[in-house]
Order: sequence, then structure tokens, then C-alpha cells
Amino acid sequence: MGNEPTLWTRRGAALAGLGAAALPMSARAAGDPLSGAALYGDVVRYDGFGEHRTGTPGDLATSGWLAKELRTAGYRVEAQAFAQPVFAFQGAYVEAGGRRIEAFPLWTPKAGEAAGPLSPEARPGAVAVLSFPAGTGGALGVADAWRKPVQAAIDAGAAGVVAITENPLGELSAFNVPPGPAPWAVPVVAVAGRDGQALPAGAPARVVLSGAMRAGASNNLVARRAGPGKPLVISTPKSGWFHCAGERGSGVAIWLGLARHLAARRDLNLVFMAASGHEFDGHGGHLFAEALAPPPAESRGWVHIGANVAAYDFALVDGKITRQATPQAGRRLAVSEALLPAAKAAFAGQVGYAAPADIDVSAAPGEIAEYQRRGYRPLVGIVGAHPLHHTRRDRADVTGPELLEPVARGLAALIARL
Repeated sequence: MGNEPTLWTRRGAALAGLGAAALPMSARAAGDPLSGAALYGDVVRYDGFGEHRTGTPGDLATSGWLAKELRTAGYRVEAQAFAQPVFAFQGAYVEAGGRRIEAFPLWTPKAGEAAGPLSPEARPGAVAVLSFPAGTGGALGVADAWRKPVQAAIDAGAAGVVAITENPLGELSAFNVPPGPAPWAVPVVAVAGRDGQALPAGAPARVVLSGAMRAGASNNLVARRAGPGKPLVISTPKSGWFHCAGERGSGVAIWLGLARHLAARRDLNLVFMAASGHEFDGHGGHLFAEALAPPPAESRGWVHIGANVAAYDFALVDGKITRQATPQAGRRLAVSEALLPAAKAAFAGQVGYAAPADIDVSAAPGEIAEYQRRGYRPLVGIVGAHPLHHTRRDRADVTGPELLEPVARGLAALIARL
């Protein structure tokens, strides 16, 4: 890939959906798990499993693939299973003003139809239209910001709710939710910010949400390789709302590459964990920390690979979503104070990561905050913001070999200092 912006094309979409066979690894890549080619091949493989919502076929196939790869690398692998109801989503749309607007449910869904005049103020019999700013529902533990207004609209008698999800690129954005809330009493769906103007107040509208809730299950994948000393935990989430190739796939590929790279290190006691349930406020990570993680006093430390760790920036150019030549600027590396010099050396020159923060002084980024709260030290947390976070457009071309490799090698160098 060169330095020119790349437009999203139908051909690019098709390539992004292919399995790893579409990207044969060179002999060097096959022998070097941290090479960009090897890492990107795994991103494409991850993307090819489809959408990764917890408990769906794409999520379960990802677990099977990772388990096989880790066993091949010499790890002892177990699956920490947990129940997770799965909404078998079939489709959703809003009809208004002669248009049919694509939609997506906000959790926990209630399938069905609702009709009434569009109204920015909740009132009985109307379809309430709520607008949420960019970033709403993109983090963990912040669902009240959108769930309370939705519930208030339902309590006021709304027949259905349409949430306009603002996004820097106009895309529809899914919202994280705590695990276990009961289904809404009426259909509640999200639409893209660019479609908000097609929902004029007073216009008759129909909301259609198709699908069914079923019992389901998912798992956290835990791989261990015994060695001297206390175990080092290296974790990443593996589930998400859509294909999430940049949000989750880049981290999964780097996590797997590190597992292969470190498999030959007989001087390390290793625990690798890939969690499902991420979109449900990090549910899987909580379960692992509660039941299977080594206690804080008995661990060497915790490295967490979060969202969008190796993703290009994107922008609207002449109305088209266009990949930029550089990584997204909102990338963050936070480490325990003793690791700051090593982190600066390992990530020198990398946008956002070259100036690591002291994780005990500034807010810990993402799920690593949970492990910090439990008392794990030292800590490494790496995460990035992205304009395609939680959108359907987050496919394999969001990242690339030349972005993945420096991040993976930086983490490898930092882990060597642990």
C-alpha cells in the first residue's frame, strides 16, 4: 500500500471479506509472526468470519480459529464458556417521506413494527426521534447517556424510537450496552447521522425490526504456556458489533502474533486471553478476571491490547469515505511509571504512542482500567480512537501491514522489559 488515500470500492469490499487464502504469506512472513504480511493475513482471516457480535457464528468461528492456532504454537488452550442471549438479527429499516432508511437495533432489541408521526419530543403514539452526538455508546460503562433518554421516550408513550447516531463520517454507529437488560417495550433502532434530515418532524413513519432472541453462549479463549516465575497476562477483546476489522481485528492479529513470537521464550510464564462480550461493557473480560486470571499478587503484570490499535485515519473527501496516508491521531499508550522509559524507546516515532502516559496518573484507557482497579501491576494499555469505530464500514482495509508491524514490534520490545 502506498501513501495515497484509498477510496472504498465494491472490489475493495469484496477483497476485505475474503479469507486468509486471499493473501498468501511470503516465506519471510511465515517464519516471522510479527511481520506486517503475517499480521495482515490474520486481520483478513478475522474479517472473513463475518460480524463478531458475541455468541454469533462469526464470534464462535473466531474462537475455533484462534484455539487451533494457539495449540499449534504449543499453548494449552481452554474456553471459558458463558451464557449470552443472541438476537438473530434479520433486518431493520425506517420508512418516512417515501424513503426506506437502513437501521440497526439498539440493545436489547424487541422485534416488531411501530408506526406514527415522527416527533423530536416523546409523546403518546409518536415515533420519537432522538439525536446522539458522535462518540455516544462507543466506550464502556457509559450506556446511561443514551439508554435513559430512550427509556424516557418509551415511558412517555412513544410507539417506537429512532436514534440518529452522529458520526464524523455520517455512518450508523452501534452503541455498547451492559449485559442483561430486558428487551425494550417497543422497537428501538439506530440510523446514520447522514439520514437524520430524512426524518422531518410530523412526517408519518414506520419502524420495522426483524429478528428473534434466542438462548446462546460464547466464550473467552485462554491459552497458557507454563514457565518460570509469575505469569504475564496478555489480553484483547475478540467480539464487536459488526466486522470490526480495525477495532478488534488489528488487536487480535497482534495478540496472536505475539503469542507465536513468545512461544519460543522458555523463560516466560504466559497467559493469553481473548475475550468475548466486549460490546456488553467488557463482560467477558470481567468474567476472566474474576475466575481464571492469576491473582494480582501472583502475576508478573498485564498487557491489554484495546481497540483500533493499528488503523489508518479516514475522512470525507468530495463526499466519499477516503483512507488517509497516516494513522488516526487519537492513539494512546499508557503504562506503569517504571515502564515509561522502555515504552518511549519501543514506540519512538509512532503517532500517538511515542509519548506514553503514566497509567496511574492519567485515566487508564479502555478495559485495562478494570484490571488496574483489581490491583494488577505493572500495566500496559494501548488503544486508539477511530471515525469508523462501531460502524459497518470497519473492514480489513482500515489497517495494513505497514501499520500493524511497528505496533506489534513495539509491544514485543516492551514485553521483553517486563
